[in-house]
Amino acid sequence: MLAYRRLFLAIALLLILIAAPGFSQQRDEWYQGKPIRDITFAGLKNVKLSDLEGLMRPFKGRIFDDDLFWEIQKTLYETEYFEQISPSAVQYETIFGTEVIIRFAVVESPIVNRINFIGNSGLRRTELLDLISIKINDVINVMKMRLDEQAIINKYLEKGYPDITVRSDTQPSGDSSIALNFYISEGEKIIIKEFVFEGNSVFSARTLKSQLSLKAKTLISDGAFQESKLLADRLAIVRYYHDRGYIDADVIDITRDIQKDEKRNNNLTITFRIHEGRIYTFGGITFEGNRIFTTGDLSKLVSSKTGDTVNERRVEADLQKVADQYFENGYIFNTINREEKKDSVSGIVSYHISIIERGRAHIENIIIRGNEKTRTEVILREIPLEPGDVFSKSKVMDGLRNLYNLQYFSMVIPDTVPGSADSLMDLIINVEEQPTTDLQLGLTFSGSSDPDTFPVSALVKWNDRNFRGSGNQLGVDVNASPDTASSALNYTQRWIFGLPLSGGFDFTAQWNKRLAPMKNLPPYFNGDEIYAFPDGFNSYNEYNSSTGVPPREYLMTYNQWYLSLGFSTGYRWPTMLGNVSLSGGVRVGFIRNVYDASLYNPFDPVLREENNKWTPRNSFWSSLSLDQRDIYYDPSRGYYIQDRFGIYGIFNSERERYLRNDIKAEYFLTMFNIPITEKWSFKAVFGIHTGLSLIFRQPGVEKSPFIEKANKLSVDGMFVGRGWADEYSKKGLLLWENWAEIRIPLVPGVLAWDFFFDAATIETREGDYFRGYSFNNMRFSFGGGFRFTIPQFPFRFSLAKRFYLEDGIVKWVEQGNAGALDFVISFALATY
Repeated sequence: MLAYRRLFLAIALLLILIAAPGFSQQRDEWYQGKPIRDITFAGLKNVKLSDLEGLMRPFKGRIFDDDLFWEIQKTLYETEYFEQISPSAVQYETIFGTEVIIRFAVVESPIVNRINFIGNSGLRRTELLDLISIKINDVINVMKMRLDEQAIINKYLEKGYPDITVRSDTQPSGDSSIALNFYISEGEKIIIKEFVFEGNSVFSARTLKSQLSLKAKTLISDGAFQESKLLADRLAIVRYYHDRGYIDADVIDITRDIQKDEKRNNNLTITFRIHEGRIYTFGGITFEGNRIFTTGDLSKLVSSKTGDTVNERRVEADLQKVADQYFENGYIFNTINREEKKDSVSGIVSYHISIIERGRAHIENIIIRGNEKTRTEVILREIPLEPGDVFSKSKVMDGLRNLYNLQYFSMVIPDTVPGSADSLMDLIINVEEQPTTDLQLGLTFSGSSDPDTFPVSALVKWNDRNFRGSGNQLGVDVNASPDTASSALNYTQRWIFGLPLSGGFDFTAQWNKRLAPMKNLPPYFNGDEIYAFPDGFNSYNEYNSSTGVPPREYLMTYNQWYLSLGFSTGYRWPTMLGNVSLSGGVRVGFIRNVYDASLYNPFDPVLREENNKWTPRNSFWSSLSLDQRDIYYDPSRGYYIQDRFGIYGIFNSERERYLRNDIKAEYFLTMFNIPITEKWSFKAVFGIHTGLSLIFRQPGVEKSPFIEKANKLSVDGMFVGRGWADEYSKKGLLLWENWAEIRIPLVPGVLAWDFFFDAATIETREGDYFRGYSFNNMRFSFGGGFRFTIPQFPFRFSLAKRFYLEDGIVKWVEQGNAGALDFVISFALATY
C-alpha cells in the first residue's frame, strides 16, 4: 500500500509543479511578491499542528513566489502525512501593506490502529512497543518504519542475536486506518560461556579479560554476544600491550566454539590467540623540514622520555601536540609524515618526523548552516574569528564553547574546506537548533526556604532566551500563593554596538504576607534598646540566647508591598586565563508595610514608624568574575571565580543600609570518560565549591537593625547545607558554605546522578566574624540524588544524611526513625 501511495505522491507533486493550482499559473495574482503572514491548516485530525509549525516556520515572513510555493508544498508532501493538499490564499491587511496567509485544506494519510509483531520470542511485545517510535493513532511514515526496524535489530543484537533480520509492511484495516506489521527472524541466541587466552605470558588472563567490553554469563551479566563489541575488544587487547611497550603485540586469531547445553542454549567460548613480542623502550623523536618552529621548540612538546618503556598512546599524543602547534598558528596545509624506526635487537623504537611546511591558512569565509530561527550575525559574533584572520584551532574551540553556552543549539559541528585559492579556507559551522522559548503553566515550588511560607505557588511564565532569533532574552512571569504574589517583566540584550556589552532591565511587583515579633505585653520598650526583648520571652538573656524567633502565637501578620525597577550592564573579555566579566547594576524601588495598628504593636520600631508608608529601597551592585569552564550550566572541566559587592540603602531615609560582599570559587574535573555507545559515554565529573558572604553596617549608620532579618544570611537546607532546613531561622551576617560533588550524566544535557558533601556555617553576631570560630558551628551533610540540567525544569531531588561535630566527636542527626534521610528539593542553579 505504501508503494502505491508514494507513487500517488510523486504524481501529485508533478501535477503541482506543472499546474500549481490556485497559485502558479497566474503571475499577476495579488499574492505574488507579498510577504507570507502565516501558513494555516484545515482538516487536521491526527497530525499534530506543532509538527507542521516547525516545518513551516522558515517560510513565514518570506516573499511569495512560485519557487517558494513549490518548496512549501514539496516539504509537506515529503512528510507523507497527507493524501491530498489543496491550497488557497487569504489577504491580510496591515499598516505596512497587504500580506498573504496560505491556507491548506488537507486529507490525512491513514493512521495506525494496530501494531503486530510476528516471529518474536526473545523480546516481549511490550518491550518491542517501547522501542519503536510509531504508536497507535499515528500517521504512518516510511522513514519512521525503517528507523523502527533498525531499533528492533539493535536491541536484538544487544541481547545476543547476531543473525536478527526485521522487515515491515502495512495492510488495510478499516476505512482510513492500517495495521503495521513487523516480521522478525531472530535466529539463535548466543551466550558467552567463557574467554580463553593463548600465547600470553606477560599479562594474566584475568588482566586481559578486564579490558573486554563483552562479559561472560554470570549472575549479574546476561553474557549476550555482539559482533561489533568483539572487534572493539580485539583492538582493546592490542592497545593494552602497545601502551606497555609491547608494540609488536597482536591478536593473531580469534576462534569461536559453540556448544548447546541441555536447555538448547548456544554457549560460546571465545579464544584469543596472542603474539606478545618483546618490550621496547623509547629512543626519541627527530624532526626534518621544520623552519617555522625550531627542533628545540617541537621537542619540548614531547612528554615521552628517552629510555622509558614506550607508550604508544602517549607517543601519539605527543605527535598530535606537534601537529596542533602548527594548526594553532594557522599552518593547516602542512604535510606531516611519521616514520617509525624499530630496532628489534636492542629493543629501541624511535620516530622521525618529516614536515613539509606551507603558508598560513587564512579564513576566506565563515559559513553558518542549520540556523532557522537564530540570525546568522548572532552566531558569528560568538566566534572569535573573522574572514581574513589566520586560522586558529583554539579560537574555533572557544567559539564552539560560546555557542553551546548560549543554550540555543543541541549540536555545533565545525568543518573546514579549501577556499578559492591556495592558503585560503572556509570555516563552516553546522548548528542544530533547540527550543529556546519556555511556556510554563501550573504549580511549582516557590523557591523560598522560609518554613513559614507556603511552599507551592501557581505559575505562569513565558521566557525566550533567543527572542525572535536576536540573541536577546525577554521574559514575563507571574507567581501567586496564599503568602506571596509577584509579577515581573525582564529584557536583556547580550550585545550592544556590536560589542560583548550587555544591558537589561526588569520591573518587579511583589506582595508578601510576613510575620514579625510583637510587643503588646509589659514591660514596654521602644525596640531599639540593647536590653529590649519581644513578647514570648521573659528576659533579654532568654531572647539573646535563642534564635530570636518567639512562638507562633507571639508573631503578628503584616502585608508587604514592593515595587522595583532594575538596570544592569556588563562587559566580557576573552583572556588566556578565561573569560573576564565586569558587570554592575542599580535597583530603584519602594516598599510599603501595612498592618492594623489597633491590633498589633510591632517590636521593630522602624516597622512601627513606617506603617502604611511608601519608603525607598535602593541598591547598587558590581561583580567581577573569571570563567574558564567549558559549559557554564553543566561544566565538566575548568574553574570559576567571582566577587560581588553590593550597597543596599543609598539614602538616609531608607530603612535598610548595609554592605554585602560575596566571593566564591569553583573547580571542575572529569574523572573518567568511557565511551559506551556512539552517543553516550559513562563519565564522572568532580566539582568543588567554596563561598564566603559577609554583611557589614554602612559607615556612619548607627541605627539598629540596619538590615531586616529576612535579608540576613542563613543555612537554608535547600541551596546551602542541604538537609539542614531547621537552621533557616538562625540568621546571620557571615556565611561560609562549601560543597564537593561527583556528577554522573545519565542523559547528557537533561539528567544527571549526583553525590554531594556539604559543609556550612553561619555567624550571627555582628563584627565577630571567625573570632573564636569552632568547627562545632559547622553543619555537615552528604547524600545523592538526581539533577535536571534542562532550563525548563532545573530541579534537584536528593536524599541527605546530616551530622555535626561536638569537640571532635561526630554527632548524627536522626530524623524520625534511626538512620532516616532527609528528602531535599532544590534548584540546579548555574552561574553565568
